[in-house]
Amino acid sequence: MKKIRFLIISLILVFLFLFHLRFLSRNFDWDSCVYALNIQKNRIESAFFNPHHLGFESSGLLYWKWIQSIYPTTDIMFFLRLRILVSSLIFLGIFIWIFQKLYKDFFLAILLAMCIQFSQAFWFYSLHNDTPLIHSCLMALLFLFTVYFLRGGLKHWHLILLWCLQLFSIYFHQSNVIHFGIVPSAILLNQNRSFGKKLRTIFIYLTLLGVATIVSYLFVGFVILKRGLGPIDEKHFSFWMFLYAAINRWGMSEGEKNYFHYFYRGIGDAFLVFQNVTPKFRVDFSNFFSKNHILYNLNALFWMFTMTMGLINFRKLWKTYRSELIIMAFWLPPSICFYTWWEGYFFEFWVGTVIALWILNFYIFQSMTLSSFPVFSKSLLHTIYITVGGLFFLTNFAFSTLPRSIGPKFGYIEGIQGPVLKLADESIYQR
Repeated sequence: MKKIRFLIISLILVFLFLFHLRFLSRNFDWDSCVYALNIQKNRIESAFFNPHHLGFESSGLLYWKWIQSIYPTTDIMFFLRLRILVSSLIFLGIFIWIFQKLYKDFFLAILLAMCIQFSQAFWFYSLHNDTPLIHSCLMALLFLFTVYFLRGGLKHWHLILLWCLQLFSIYFHQSNVIHFGIVPSAILLNQNRSFGKKLRTIFIYLTLLGVATIVSYLFVGFVILKRGLGPIDEKHFSFWMFLYAAINRWGMSEGEKNYFHYFYRGIGDAFLVFQNVTPKFRVDFSNFFSKNHILYNLNALFWMFTMTMGLINFRKLWKTYRSELIIMAFWLPPSICFYTWWEGYFFEFWVGTVIALWILNFYIFQSMTLSSFPVFSKSLLHTIYITVGGLFFLTNFAFSTLPRSIGPKFGYIEGIQGPVLKLADESIYQR
């Protein structure tokens, strides 16, 4: 049976790879182009230019060197997108495997993986050379492996693997520091250790994680980039370290903020076709069946129903998935709060949240199953995910994936037009 499951997962991933390869994004925006150009420079200093994701461009540089060693080419953007695509498929394969191991429903694990795949944020960034996909997948794997290892007694080698996974999630995006409590919460839930030993283990785990993170930044900043602590200018260590959060630059820039609108824009775009820079509300229950609103209304109702059922059925939900909910409390709520405050209107920050919400959706719906009618309950849940996943696939493919595969198309690239036009001149599309 294990071999059959492995074969099915492999076939699904091969099919998705070929399908996505045909419709790979040919959209060139500022971030994706800057990251590609930093890697193309073939300089270690350029690969560490962005401090908030040390691992993204640096690993991209190693990957690009490896590609050129086996296939000399100048089509860097194509192969960088291919790297992201393969990363997303590896994640989906591991997701299906570990989910069926945890919850004993192989078909449901496949359906849930497809719902994640065809959500706008995950789908878009699995075909695009940008940071959100890899670090979000690492966080999701950290959660799933934490739950899985907790059931196995959370041995020392489990903690070592989780520590490495969490450190790399921070390397691929600095903001993942806010999820420091995921593994410690599992340690507290572990029944195989005394309370004193749990506290010691948590202290050692977090201390080593903090030291490794700090030393990494100090090494990159002072040794590789040769930043100093002299005059406050572009050579100062703090200028690099806090580049993304600098006042009047990007990130938390000045200006009036509407956090409700930020949340609505970000989470709404993360499920169904995003709006680019058009800030308008697309959910309108007063005009429910309008072609401009019905899909967004249905999506909003689906998640409103999910959360309502979770509250109504919370006692059984807590009893069935207590450990999962405690661990998820250090993943999902911090993500929603932080990214709403930071740059909630960019759906790139909601990729990980979308994955977490789909997992939470499963916990809620599964806790509502009727023990007297297990086959019916399972069939109903499968039907729901087939319907919702199919709706997401048709909508996001027709209005996002397909149009963006026709190109090249350019977003905001002011100041780097020349190098970007060279990036877009990809010989692989001219054969």
